[in-house]
Amino acid sequence: SVGRAVEKKGYDTLLEALALLPADLAWRFEHIGGGEELERLKALARKLGLEGRVSWKGALAQKEVLEHYRSADIFALACRITANGDRDGLPNVLVEAASQRLACVSTDISGVPELISPDETGLLVPTEHPIALAQALERLIRDPLLRARLGEAAEGRVRSNFDHMASIGQLKQLFQQEWQAAE
Repeated sequence: SVGRAVEKKGYDTLLEALALLPADLAWRFEHIGGGEELERLKALARKLGLEGRVSWKGALAQKEVLEHYRSADIFALACRITANGDRDGLPNVLVEAASQRLACVSTDISGVPELISPDETGLLVPTEHPIALAQALERLIRDPLLRARLGEAAEGRVRSNFDHMASIGQLKQLFQQEWQAAE
């Protein structure tokens, strides 16, 4: 996963989900980014017995981040709404991961469903639900064909709906409609 280690990213829920994965499953988790919660999350990973499977890369240059996306199989982000209302809209890191054909699993809040349609362009789970997140992760880990299908569809959605040229074209069309209506 890529993102600041802050409460709204839900990395504690993600770590709890990873701890629930069956012992026979081969996986590793890499976190890229800094953040105020990093030390607490490292301690939680140790407490959950995830040492050896979890690595903390810290902040990296964008080129290195892209290399990590490209070497990964799954991208997971357990977004949440914090007690003070802080939340992500549509996290840029999800769009970046999808643009690299990564199968993504995230939570069904804010703008995330604009990118991830369940079983079409990724998997969505309820917030604060490590069991559901673990089940989604296990499903993706065990099914490489599903990962490939979801990753390809997610990349297509990014190209058609989130590409800056597509957005410019949509804005141009809206402006033209308004100008014609004003005449």
